[in-house]
Amino acid sequence: MEAIYPANERERLKRLHTFGILDTPAESALDAITRLAAMSLRAPIALINFIDETRQWCKSAWGMQPRPVSRRESLCAHALVAGGMLVIPNATEDERFRDHPQVVGEPKVVFYAGAVLKTSDGAGLGTLCAIDHEPHKVTDDEQSALRTLANCAVTYLEGQQASKRLSEAQSRLEAACRNRDEFLAMLAHELRAPLAPIHTAVEVLARPEATDAQRTWAQQILRRHVHYMSQIIDDLLSASLVSRGAVALTLEPVRLRDLVDRAVELSDAAMTKGVHTLTIDVDEALYVDADTTQCPLIIAHLLKNAATYTPLGGRIDVSVQAGATEVALRVHDTGIGIAAADLEEVFELFRQTERSLARSPGGMGLGLTLARKLAELHGGTLVARSGGLGYGSEFTLTLRRAAPAAAPVIRDNEDAVTTASPMSVLVVDDNHDTADAIALYFELCGHETRVAYRAAEALAIVDNWVPDVILSDIGLPDMDGYELVRAFRKLERLKTTTFVAITGYADDRTAALEAGFDAHMPKPVDAGKLERFLIRHTARNRRSP
Repeated sequence: MEAIYPANERERLKRLHTFGILDTPAESALDAITRLAAMSLRAPIALINFIDETRQWCKSAWGMQPRPVSRRESLCAHALVAGGMLVIPNATEDERFRDHPQVVGEPKVVFYAGAVLKTSDGAGLGTLCAIDHEPHKVTDDEQSALRTLANCAVTYLEGQQASKRLSEAQSRLEAACRNRDEFLAMLAHELRAPLAPIHTAVEVLARPEATDAQRTWAQQILRRHVHYMSQIIDDLLSASLVSRGAVALTLEPVRLRDLVDRAVELSDAAMTKGVHTLTIDVDEALYVDADTTQCPLIIAHLLKNAATYTPLGGRIDVSVQAGATEVALRVHDTGIGIAAADLEEVFELFRQTERSLARSPGGMGLGLTLARKLAELHGGTLVARSGGLGYGSEFTLTLRRAAPAAAPVIRDNEDAVTTASPMSVLVVDDNHDTADAIALYFELCGHETRVAYRAAEALAIVDNWVPDVILSDIGLPDMDGYELVRAFRKLERLKTTTFVAITGYADDRTAALEAGFDAHMPKPVDAGKLERFLIRHTARNRRSP
């Protein structure tokens, strides 16, 4: 006898397996239902059977010891195909079933009534059936009772499934909360740590007896730790943007070696801090489809991670394996390695493996999360491998291979400035320290500066003064920066002025450009980089007719 299948067999099996009920121990709630089914239909035997790919498996039995039954020998499989209820008053006289293996052999079925165990979304899992060795007629009330009991069994199963999912969700939520709390503790540690040297450096600069060498040292301390804190904030903002899908990439053919070289520059501080040996074996002729800004960040995060977890004198090797359509870039280190259970967890946000406040080598652990997200946005993959703790690690970034035609060059001297003509700069920010500090920097560089702490003050200033540049915060108290720049753009005398949004919200960029700003820079601002950008931009404006 051939096995029979319902039309939706694939979906039905998928739904059955979501319950995870096959080959599980008996449950008293289901045993009670089978007993009630036997009593309701005045039958000596009742069963709850589930129909798998090749078999009928009994979860609960009343009146007989369940035995293995293949699907092709299953009467319940026929009930499943019927879709609702299958009643056989006398199988020995029914030409469909009189030669059926369960009729002519064990358990010698004569009477059979089976109600399909149908889920709330219509998937048939199996049956609740009653069996007798004698012919039996079933009343409408008895059929209704069997259906009701079958529904009770399904309700119980779905309730158990929902309870399990709720428990799993609660466990995930509790784990996420623990990870968040650990992350916030680590964030506080990472942000507080630079404050001590910063405070000391400020005190040194305030001492009149400090020598020029000591002042230079203090300035270097300030610059280094401010840069470090800025990197932490940038990583946090990037994590937010990437997790919300707010990062747009421009993929184009680019030489892979250029991406690697740029990544080495971005991670130079981390690479030199541990005095590691770095080797790069990347074919100069390989090109990939990549975003020239974001892809170097992926590789830089891998290099920083390798440097962070590789002890003094260790090796970091960058190599490539090229296929016809893909290129695999590998970053291998001789560091502390990764436990097998943590190979995926190292990519989770707010998850740090084998770290504590006492022995963390620094950093927020966001780099690998960002790297994988950016790799996926490139249409690529990022995977981790390790022989275990003490055996180093290897991260493999896979990108689409590209033809070298018209590949762009990543220039290292984008910020180079050949001439520095004095500019007039208006700084608009309700934070007095921020506004005054930026204005002071530009003034020390030889530029004319004025400051406004409110939008109304800025509009009043430009009534009788035309600046080359207006730097404006977005969150002003009397008018937001978007409204302000639109008001500025209506003034004919400001048609050659360059407008730059300076804001603590890194994802304001699109809104800022749409409002009328020429550029957007997130806080904290690198004043030197901002000045170089403005010199180039205002020079172009001055040359424009």
